[in-house]
Amino acid sequence: MITLCLFTFFLASCWDQNLLIDKKMVNGISFDLDQDDNLLATVRALNIENKGGGQFEVKDELVKVKRPSVSGMEIDINNKLPGLIDVSKAHIILIGRDLAKKGIYPFLELFYRPRQAYVSSRIVIAEDKASDIITLDPGTSPIAFVILKGLEAAEETTKIPKETAFTAWTQITDTGRDIVLPFVTKDENDKITIGGIDLFNGDKFSGISLPNEKGSLLLLLMDRLTKYSEMALELGERKSISFRVKKVKRNLNIKVDKKTKQITCKLNLTLDLTIVSYTGKVGEKLNKDKLNKDISKILTKQSDEITKSLLEANCDALGIGGILSSSYPDLWKKINWDKEYKNVKFKTSVKAKIDRTGPVF
Repeated sequence: MITLCLFTFFLASCWDQNLLIDKKMVNGISFDLDQDDNLLATVRALNIENKGGGQFEVKDELVKVKRPSVSGMEIDINNKLPGLIDVSKAHIILIGRDLAKKGIYPFLELFYRPRQAYVSSRIVIAEDKASDIITLDPGTSPIAFVILKGLEAAEETTKIPKETAFTAWTQITDTGRDIVLPFVTKDENDKITIGGIDLFNGDKFSGISLPNEKGSLLLLLMDRLTKYSEMALELGERKSISFRVKKVKRNLNIKVDKKTKQITCKLNLTLDLTIVSYTGKVGEKLNKDKLNKDISKILTKQSDEITKSLLEANCDALGIGGILSSSYPDLWKKINWDKEYKNVKFKTSVKAKIDRTGPVF
């Protein structure tokens, strides 16, 4: 059973979005490869029974189906659950990493193509088996909404990108940019945590991920700051600092050498920071100029590491290909971008500007 206030909100939202179908609704679905390389889909569905007088009974049902491919899975699910079920209206779509390495395009098509599909479904990668997460019982509410709540909080603080069935489909079918997706994991107490960001080459997971800290910086490099970004850095000598970024100035410039055809990407970021905490020496006066230099040096080094990871993953998350295709159309027609991208030279610079020192100083 789910709590009354959560259910009231959930029922209202589902009704408005036409997600409630014959008193059954898919709130989450996962996809994995089984040991025989068959496709395993695990569905969490809510069975909502009207008891009269405005009273409802809600039961959380779990269904698993196997098939060689995604085709026909919805039919198998409907055969196991009485009433019409539309899997394209799931709030959360979890995909296991082993399966993601083979490509996620077929699963996005399942959720994007239907005319009445819920294109706001969140796309999430599971660090291990997606079915291990979708089958968890959090006790107070359906697991899909627990995951959704965590994703929304992480999206607001620019820890992960907000990617839906619609945005993921658009990026994967656009040759000028590669997608990055959030991944989740569970700890030893079966608690779901946001792990960071997975890097994709086309629709395939590259096998390379960025932890939360670098994931946030990647999103700033991509100019995808949302409400704000939180970061914490070790400054050495037992000093550390945490801060919020609420404003970003980004300058990305692509140059192609006329003779060698070498592609160079210069990316400069200027971050306006508000200090949240700073562990300096007792009685030490805050030296903003020195802190700006220290933070800039660390973040520039991290941005260099991030671009190296992008090249290793063959993940054009910064959309260099899209800029080349419009700025250098003749060159774009001649090159194989999937092979040429790894030869791009990145020159990154991050400049920190402490705007506010917060209530501590």
